[in-house]
Amino acid sequence: MNINEVQMMSKVKTQSDRWQRWLSFSAFTLAGVALEGSAPPAVAAQPPAPKARRWRTVQ
Repeated sequence: MNINEVQMMSKVKTQSDRWQRWLSFSAFTLAGVALEGSAPPAVAAQPPAPKARRWRTVQ
């Protein structure tokens, strides 16, 4: 093998590694989104807040 072939192989390996990392990341992200969408909301509906009172006027 000459230098050019070695450089070409290392470049292909690097691109392949990047592609593999991207696929792993996207699969992980999609799985997280699917899992979140299928679960019921974690926080129960809160009761309405009490109505605000008027402040006293300052004289």
